[in-house]
Amino acid sequence: MNRRPRNPRRAYDHDGREIPPATVGNHLAQGLRTVAASCNDCQHESVVAVTGFPDDYPVPDVALKLRCSSCGSKQIRVRLNAAEFYEVIRQRTGWSA
Repeated sequence: MNRRPRNPRRAYDHDGREIPPATVGNHLAQGLRTVAASCNDCQHESVVAVTGFPDDYPVPDVALKLRCSSCGSKQIRVRLNAAEFYEVIRQRTGWSA
């Protein structure tokens, strides 16, 4: 049985089915406006706004539109901006670490 290769920007369940990624619209609805981006080649890190992307654009695919400002590489990965996430939680709940 030939399987399609897995997309490295997607998550899969234990049966190998792709889990739909969060979209920019989901991200914005949660009060989040940025993602943390890092370069796989030089480890440069930056915070990138997602507000200019269409609402139905998958958040992991934001990496495809980025280029490292330090070395010029297109080998970028994005993840949740934890600092922004915890700030949103703190504002909503009054929680602090």
